Amino acid sequence: MKDRLLIPCMQGSIGNWVTYTCLMRLSDIADLVSFADDIHKNKKLSKLIQRELKKERQKEIGEYLITDEEAFFNSLVVAVYEGEPKWHPFNAISNNNSELDGIEAPDYALECMGYLSLNRKEKIFALDGQHRLSGIQYALEKEPELGSKQLPVTFLPHYNDADGLKRTRRLFTTLNKKAKPVNKAAIISLDEDDVCACATRYLVEESDLFNGGEIKYQASNNVSYTDTEVLTTIGNLYDLVKEIFKNIKLIPVKSLDNFRGSEADKEELFLLAEDVFRYMFDVLGVLAEYEQAVDKVPVVQRYRNRDDGGNFLFRPVGLKIYLMAMAKFVKRSEGDIEVSCKDFVDATSDVDFMMESELLCNKVWDSENKKMIPFKADVRNQIISDLLHHAGQGL
Repeated sequence: MKDRLLIPCMQGSIGNWVTYTCLMRLSDIADLVSFADDIHKNKKLSKLIQRELKKERQKEIGEYLITDEEAFFNSLVVAVYEGEPKWHPFNAISNNNSELDGIEAPDYALECMGYLSLNRKEKIFALDGQHRLSGIQYALEKEPELGSKQLPVTFLPHYNDADGLKRTRRLFTTLNKKAKPVNKAAIISLDEDDVCACATRYLVEESDLFNGGEIKYQASNNVSYTDTEVLTTIGNLYDLVKEIFKNIKLIPVKSLDNFRGSEADKEELFLLAEDVFRYMFDVLGVLAEYEQAVDKVPVVQRYRNRDDGGNFLFRPVGLKIYLMAMAKFVKRSEGDIEVSCKDFVDATSDVDFMMESELLCNKVWDSENKKMIPFKADVRNQIISDLLHHAGQGL
């Protein structure tokens, strides 16, 4: 092994930090980068950070690296001290280069390229990306040949004194506290691993059920009285699809969020969701009326309004509870899933879902004040129980 490791690098700065953004092999990351256990003098506090690392995330990320040909990570941010890190700029591009005639070359572009060399005695720890680091270690234990893959790593100088520790701790918490999970709208629009998101996109792009004006394109489940054409939101449709896959098809949530089935498996799920919704639109009277209407405004105003509340199935929460009841019916039926779904729709097709019906009045709809009642799990469970009883599964 050579004395020093040379890493291609760009030098930069932001705030009062000097940064070195390098391209490193995964094997070097696993060997040289450790967890943030040096930002406290008290080692028990450092171990507290370690305990926050979730073992299931390590395996999930590691298996993602091993099994997914399209695996991609954000860069790691690491702090480095001790050892002998050196910056080596190079002048392959200069103002004297005739090829740059007519091209603006700011000073930073001429000065930022170079190499960072390490003598491997440096102390390097992850400030941002600790789960990614643990996933890399997990993957390389199982598949060492992955070590040649490369990942951007941003190095920050760390000073191991009182001020330096304080500064680094502040950055550690800033990076991790400010990180936000991907929002629901982005998941629905873009996620290719979340099979519920893929199915939702299929339903609004490929199916004729939801490719008109039926869907309001917002991630929340709120539908206003002024939305006089839509049935529900795309966020609610995503939730309904998840209800079908999780509680009717009985696929674990982790497998739904990170689906590893074939394209044929995906298509089978898409068609199941489409068939369930299509049968509901064919058999449930108010949904059939809505689907068949050329002008949907009068239908929506009749079934979602401030006068009598309209119909529960024209509320996102009503559709969700209906599918929750369907899931319990299917589970108890222990027969073919799709047949059981249709049996439930048939058995509940004559239920009165108007808000002022006995099933719902003064449970979810305040008939005196003409508004929805914020209801709790016991009311939801009672509605589900009533639907199951109506469908012949009363206890």
